[in-house]
This record gives sequence, structure tokens and C-alpha cells, in this order.
Amino acid sequence: MGIEKLGPDDPNSAPTDYSTGNRGYITKALCLIGADTFTSSSSRCPGASPRSGLSGEIEISLFANIADLIYLNYGVLDNDSNGTLSDSEVSDFTKLQTDGISVDGMGTGLAAYNDNFEVVIGTSHFIANSTLTNCDAYDNNYTVNPSSGIPCAVRAGQLGESITELRPIFKLDNMTDITAGGTLNKLVSMVSELTMISTALSSDFDALGISSENSIRKQLTSGLNKLDNGAKDNNPTANEACLGVILFDVMFLLVKNAADNDTTASEMKSENLISTDDLINAVDSSLSLLPAGASDIIKELPMSSARIVYATNSPGTTYTDSYEKAESSLYEAMKNTRSLGTEDSVTGDGKVTFRELICVPEN
Repeated sequence: MGIEKLGPDDPNSAPTDYSTGNRGYITKALCLIGADTFTSSSSRCPGASPRSGLSGEIEISLFANIADLIYLNYGVLDNDSNGTLSDSEVSDFTKLQTDGISVDGMGTGLAAYNDNFEVVIGTSHFIANSTLTNCDAYDNNYTVNPSSGIPCAVRAGQLGESITELRPIFKLDNMTDITAGGTLNKLVSMVSELTMISTALSSDFDALGISSENSIRKQLTSGLNKLDNGAKDNNPTANEACLGVILFDVMFLLVKNAADNDTTASEMKSENLISTDDLINAVDSSLSLLPAGASDIIKELPMSSARIVYATNSPGTTYTDSYEKAESSLYEAMKNTRSLGTEDSVTGDGKVTFRELICVPEN
């Protein structure tokens, strides 16, 4: 195929090896007349200027993108350089550390935090005990135990509002690092490159007035179908749940909206939240949203989200709202998982995300 193995000196840099073999010529073309996503990239095209936008340039750019996409895939994944991507080559590259992870709660270390609730009344936020008989105003910290003696019903009466939402608070003591200690840097880099190339390719098609329904465009991008899969298992049944993403979401949904040290007290109100549907159905089906013996009144209150706080030591005796202040191993697992990207996946949108890449072996 005339494609040399990328990253011969440093395999971890393979996706960003822009000079080996014929990829060097592709790089020169893209840095000269490529889409802005390339010419503005200091790592690949230092000092490059934007293209003029002439149709001839865009046509060359389009075919250079297709060539780059092919070269990247085979140059990184084709370990024996035989011109064929075997199932084992693809699955080995995209494998996550998912041993011991399941939607039954394995790998999460989640538990109720003193059976406390966050209580939202209009625009005001409170922290309450399990019976809502102690309802303390939120004061930059969701890890306190309420002790005011003022019931939530009284707070609602004082504000002239009804309780808008009840949010159970859960503590996260530990979690499995699905990146196996951050060893997925090569995979993350691969996603970044695929996203850049596929985005530029889509931009070039649009600039030439070639719609997504155009038969030529579909034929030229047919190689993307397995990558641009919407994070679904489309083989043999279309749009089925991808097992790799199901296990990824067990960990990822816990960290997707995690607050950090720069999160303000006001911003904190909308951070560290996970939908109750995701919590029970995608992360840990063994959890209960309500404490044992919860009253009928509490059961009737609106509940769509849960809040998470993080252990600062092991075993967990103190907790924090910022994942960056979490116990060191918990922090590393969260940081590494967050590095994999938060972008949603849409089938056939011309862009490749991390979630789609880990579904490739199932397509």
C-alpha cells in the first residue's frame, strides 16, 4: 500500500507523526491549502497562512484529507504492515481497562452520603437530612451535615415557593481508572487526529457544495462509516448499544460534570450532578435514591438529578466538592477518564469521537 508504520522511533507519538513516508507530502499539502483546522495548528503547520479559498485548493485539500485519513488508520493500526486491519489489531488498540466494571456498581465506590439531600426551592439551594427536618442554606459547601433545626417545609413557606427538586447526595470513595493509569495517551491522540481530519473533510465537502446526501460524497467517505458509528454497535443490528461505551459510561458519567478548584460557589450548583436515570441505569443499579423508611411526602417530591461529593482521604472520612482535591488515586482516575473527551457522538456527522473509536471493534 506504500504506507509506512507511523511513530517508528516513539510508538506513543504515532498519530502525530506527520513526516514519516508519504504522510510528509500530505502534511505539506494540508499546511499549504488545507482547512483552517490544519493551518491554525502550530504543532502540524507552524507559521502556516490561511488558504485563499479557491475551489481548486479546496478540491486538493479534500483528497489530501482522505489520503491522510487512510494513512493515519493504517500507519497506526496495521501492526504487521500487511495492508489489512484485522479485528485483533483494532480491538487491541481501542481496549479500555474494564475488568471489574459493571452497571451493578462494580468499580465505582459509590454510596449515599449520610442520606443527605440537596433541596432546591425556586432559585435557593439547601442541604437537608434524610427527613428534611434540618434544612440549611447552601454556603459554598455541599459536604456539611445540616443542623439548623429548620425544616424544609418552613424554608419553602418563608420563600413563598414549593420544593422544585430533591437531589440525593452520594459520595465517591474510589473508582477504577479505565485508562489503566493514563496509558491511553496514544488512543486519545488518535481521536484528536481523527476529529481534526474528519472535521476538515466535512468542511471541504460543504465548501464545494457537496451535501451529505450526495452519492459521490458517500462513496468517498465510505471508509469513515466504521469510525463514524454514533457510538453504536451497528453489526449485525443497527443502532444497538455498544458494550465498550456502556462500560465507559459507568465511569465517565461520574466525572463528566465534575467541579474543579476554579469552580465558583454559584457555578457549583450546576456541577457534580448526574441524572438519576443515568445513575441507576448506566452506572450503579444497586443504589437507592431514597433512604429506607422515606415518607410518602418525600417520595412524591420531584427528583431528576443526584449530587456527588469526593473523598479526600482513604478510607473516606472527609469529602470535597472539587475533584482536584480528591484523594490522590481517586483524582488520578477521574483526571485520566476526563481526558478521554466529553463530546457526544452522532452517526454519520463526519466527525469521529472517542466514544465512536472504542465501538469500532463491534462494527
